Amino acid sequence: MAASMEQVWFRGAQGNRLAASAIGDGDAPIVLLLPAVGQSRHVWSGAAIALAAAGRRAICVDLRGHCDSEPAPGGDYDLSGYAADLAAVLAQLPSRATVVGVGPSGLAALVAAGEGGADLMSALVLVGVTAWVDPETAARIRVALERRAEAFADETAVLDAIARVHPFEPAPSATRQLIGAYERGEDALWRWRGDARTFAGFDLAAQSARIEAAAAKLRLPALLIRGTLNESVSRAATDRLQAMIAGAEAVEIDGGGHYVVTDHEDAFNARLLEFLERRLPLQARSYQSGADPRLLRDAMGCFGTGVTVVTTLDAEGAPIGFTANSFTSVSLDPPLVLFCIARKSANLQSFVDARSFAINILHIGQQPTSDRFARPGDARFEGIEWQVREGGGAPILTGSRASFDCTTHAIHDGGDHLIVVGRVERADFEPHRDPLLYLQGKYRRVHFA
Repeated sequence: MAASMEQVWFRGAQGNRLAASAIGDGDAPIVLLLPAVGQSRHVWSGAAIALAAAGRRAICVDLRGHCDSEPAPGGDYDLSGYAADLAAVLAQLPSRATVVGVGPSGLAALVAAGEGGADLMSALVLVGVTAWVDPETAARIRVALERRAEAFADETAVLDAIARVHPFEPAPSATRQLIGAYERGEDALWRWRGDARTFAGFDLAAQSARIEAAAAKLRLPALLIRGTLNESVSRAATDRLQAMIAGAEAVEIDGGGHYVVTDHEDAFNARLLEFLERRLPLQARSYQSGADPRLLRDAMGCFGTGVTVVTTLDAEGAPIGFTANSFTSVSLDPPLVLFCIARKSANLQSFVDARSFAINILHIGQQPTSDRFARPGDARFEGIEWQVREGGGAPILTGSRASFDCTTHAIHDGGDHLIVVGRVERADFEPHRDPLLYLQGKYRRVHFA
C-alpha cells in the first residue's frame, strides 16, 4: 500500500491475528474497509488515501486466512467466522467506525450489525451485496474462485483467473491492487497468499433467512453501492435489500461490475465521501436523551481517567477482578470511594455479596495488567502477583501505584450499572510512579516534570 500507510494488528474472535493498514489522524472518525473474499486489503489503497485526505482515518483489514492475516483456527471460513472477527476488531477500536464491506465481507458486516454489534458501528456501506444468488451462479463462482488457488506462470495468468470468476462482466483493469493478493515464489510461479480453504466460501442460499433477519434489525445509516454491470447482484435484489434496512440509501455506478472499488475508483470514492459528509459530518456531535447510547459513551470518553483493577474474593475464596475507570473519591469524612459494575458482568453477584473489595490504581508499566483484566475469562490472575493483607480483605495487586482496601458501605442502583460505595480501611501508594491514563478509548501516559 502507499508509503504513508502504517501497519497495525488486531485479534480476531478466536485469537487469530488480523493484519491491517491504516492512514489518517489517529483521532479522526474511523472507516473500516473490508475486502472481498480472495482479495487483500491492498484493494482499498485508493479509497483509504481519499478518506484520509477528507479528514477520516481509514483502516484496511485482511480477512482471516487472507494474505498477512493468520488462518482461522479449525479452518472456519463461514459467515459466522467473518462476522465474529469483525465484531472483535470493532471492539478494539477507540470509537465507533463506519464499516465498508464488499460481497461476503459486506454480508458479514450486515450480520454483525444486525445480531448485536450495531452499537460498535456508526454507519454501514455495502458494496455489491445481496442475500440471494441463484444456485447455478453461486456454484460457478465457487469453482472459479477455487481455481485462483492454483499456481500461475505470470501476472497475466493471475489476472485471467481473477477475471474468470465473473466472465460476463468487464475484466478488471486496476490490476495492481488485485495482484497484491499474490506473490511470486522461488520457483517463479505466482500463488495466492493465504489459506486456500477460504475459496470454498459458504452456502449463501442457506444464509438468506439469517441475512434478512439481520437486515430488518438495522437502525443505523446505511448505503448500498452497486455497479450496473454486476452479474450476480441485480438491481431488483439491491432494491429488495434496501427495503429491508430502515432508511437505507442505494446508488449505482455506471459501467461497474464487481470491481467498482478499484476500476471506478473516483466514482466510488465520490459516492462514499458524499454519504459520509452528509450522514456523519466532521463536526461536533450531540447526544440527546433516547439517542444511541454509544454516542453518549463517546462523549463520556472525552473525560480522561485513571485505570484501576477492582478485586474481591468470591464465595469460595478465589480472587476475581476486572478493569474499570469508573472509580472516584466520594468523601474524606468518612473516607468513602465508589466504583461502578455493569449489571451484565459475570462477577456482579460476587461483588454484591462481598464484604470487602480493593481498588488497585495502575501505573504506566501495568498496561498489560489492564488488558488482562479487561478480557473475559477465568484466568485473569494467572501470572499476576497479589496478596491479601494480614487480617483479611480483598486481593491487592503487587506494585500498583496505589491500593485502597475497602469494606462495602452501600450499593445503589445506577441504571445498567450498580454503584458500589466502599469505606477505605487502608491505602498504600507510591506517588512517584507515572499513572496509566485512559482517554477517548485509548491508553495515555503523562510524565511529571
